[in-house]
Amino acid sequence: MTSARSSLAALADLALPLTCASCHGPGSAVCPECLAAVRSVVWPYPRPVRPSPCPDRLPRVWAAAAFEGPLAGVVAAYKDDGRRDLAPLLAGLMAGAVDGAVRGAPELRRALAAGNGPVLVVPVPSSASARRRRGDFPLARLATLACDGFGPGEVVTADALRLRRRVADQAGLGARERQVNLEHAMQVRERWWPVVARASCLLVDDVLTTGATLVEAARALRAGGARTVVAATMCATSRRGGAPGRLPADSR
Repeated sequence: MTSARSSLAALADLALPLTCASCHGPGSAVCPECLAAVRSVVWPYPRPVRPSPCPDRLPRVWAAAAFEGPLAGVVAAYKDDGRRDLAPLLAGLMAGAVDGAVRGAPELRRALAAGNGPVLVVPVPSSASARRRRGDFPLARLATLACDGFGPGEVVTADALRLRRRVADQAGLGARERQVNLEHAMQVRERWWPVVARASCLLVDDVLTTGATLVEAARALRAGGARTVVAATMCATSRRGGAPGRLPADSR
């Protein structure tokens, strides 16, 4: 698997006349100063992460970087500003997190060793309105790119979840508000029922904040019969304690 750090070099191949996704200076997708700042928050190896406080039923989560500084701007630009040129950078971070989860979760290792795969890499769902506004499903694209290093029978991307009702914008909501907003909001898509039943699932999202999104997505997969559910995110906030502070918007 390509490491998250080495994949940052893919940005050097982007020769289009762009502005920096973080500081908006001219000349490159991410300027040298901002790229150095991004590198500084990427961990040498993906690591298990948990928010504090940690919600009940949160699956184990692996992440590749801290959600700090210019990386936050890069994530937002890719997701909401149409900067799909940033996919090589962010797919590298996602690949590192996915690889860390597959290597770190004994259930996934056993499933692959026994030939009980493929592991389903399931992006948390976006609303229909968000997909229309963005013109695509940017998280699913990163998930697909992150799986390129695995064999076809080992790991596959599965757009298996949907939102079954409207949810409020998560930006600015505290941990408890996010939990209430998302409670029983997701379900397995009908055509995916036979695939998810008894499957080993790896949820993916861009940022771990309070954990509410992953809790609900994991609940929906378990309700659909999934045998195992763990999770991976590109990055994780350093939020601590009970004060909500300013939380990043999630993928919905």
